[in-house]
Amino acid sequence: MEIVLDTNILISSLLRNGLTRDIISVSPFKMYTVEYARFEIEKHKDELLSKSKLDEKSFDYLNEFIFGKINFIASEDLAPFKNRAIEVMHEIDIDDAPFLALAMSLNCPIWSNDGHFKRQDVIRAFTTKELMSLL
Repeated sequence: MEIVLDTNILISSLLRNGLTRDIISVSPFKMYTVEYARFEIEKHKDELLSKSKLDEKSFDYLNEFIFGKINFIASEDLAPFKNRAIEVMHEIDIDDAPFLALAMSLNCPIWSNDGHFKRQDVIRAFTTKELMSLL
């Protein structure tokens, strides 16, 4: 199964050694996210370092490990789905339109703990708890 990861899933996997990190580490899913998620993580690195209580070397190693499990897709590859995703997410959370566009392009669900993905009806969205029930 393929699945698109929202940035909050990536952040969660970096902050805590818990279920989200475990799923990413051993999941049979082929995981994808948008390329700019990598830049969002880097932009907030200092904050994530502080919250994770990891030293920089450990954080960088973990980040590399997590990112190695995920396929990053460039925004230009999502162009055919961009307008529809923006239309759907306009009243929900326009910033998440690229994740919806990616899920639409792959015809697969989104993994996110942001409840607003449940407000759209184009692509199925799973929380971590719901995803565990599939495993």
